[in-house]
Amino acid sequence: MEKILSGCPNLECLKLDHFWGFHRLEISNVKSRKLIMDNLETDECDVWLEIIAPYIQNLEIQGTCRGIYLRNVASLVTAVLNFDFDFEFEEQDPLQRTESTCVNELFHSVAHVEKLELGHWCIKYLSIMELEGWQPPPSTWKFLQLSTKLKQLDFPGICCFLQSSSDLETLVIDGYNFQSRDLLLKYTNKDEQTRRFETRDFNCSFPHLKTIKILNFSRSVMPLVKYLLKHATVLEKFIIAARRKRSDVFPDYVKIEKELLTFPKSSPQVSVSFSY
Repeated sequence: MEKILSGCPNLECLKLDHFWGFHRLEISNVKSRKLIMDNLETDECDVWLEIIAPYIQNLEIQGTCRGIYLRNVASLVTAVLNFDFDFEFEEQDPLQRTESTCVNELFHSVAHVEKLELGHWCIKYLSIMELEGWQPPPSTWKFLQLSTKLKQLDFPGICCFLQSSSDLETLVIDGYNFQSRDLLLKYTNKDEQTRRFETRDFNCSFPHLKTIKILNFSRSVMPLVKYLLKHATVLEKFIIAARRKRSDVFPDYVKIEKELLTFPKSSPQVSVSFSY
């Protein structure tokens, strides 16, 4: 790998797919702009991959992975964290689990990016860590996309994460992906999470948030919609696209649309669009 990088000074994009065999990746090529890692494999469970890439602007971590340290990614503009953990199960408290440590490390390393996309595993661990009082680092991202089938169990973690996103301008939630809640249910239950979300004061505002899009909408997201409308003070567009359903359930969407219009809004200029 060292010979490839040193012998390709004009390399702009590097993709590693199902790779293993080294624990340190240093990309010092000035022209290198994009790094994609798909399925990080290792024979040693307790060894993480250390990445030093000061000129990389776009980073994607996909597939399965164990542990990753981002030591120098100062030029990062876009980060996509859409991976599944491949750690052996540990009977520990949430914040002591290797998965939580990895997520926490990554969030601190990408807090300065402009655009962040999170997959369902990262979102699941937001909720697990929030239960233990974890506070996400302050961030400067302007665009945030959450790709997960959001349920009530996730809302406290999501709102806790959004509290650190004061510079956010665009929020996209894609509710298409499926994820299991078995691990999260190990630490709490649906009724308890519902009570936590409804009673906890997530006292924050989004002074720059102008656009919200919810794709593949389902009724379970309604409490989160209400929360966002209440706290987005300069919101201009709230676009909601429901999943395609059979015509016999369309009346339910009509009822949901009417309910949406009754939610209090802190932004006087917001336009709410609901399509189904």
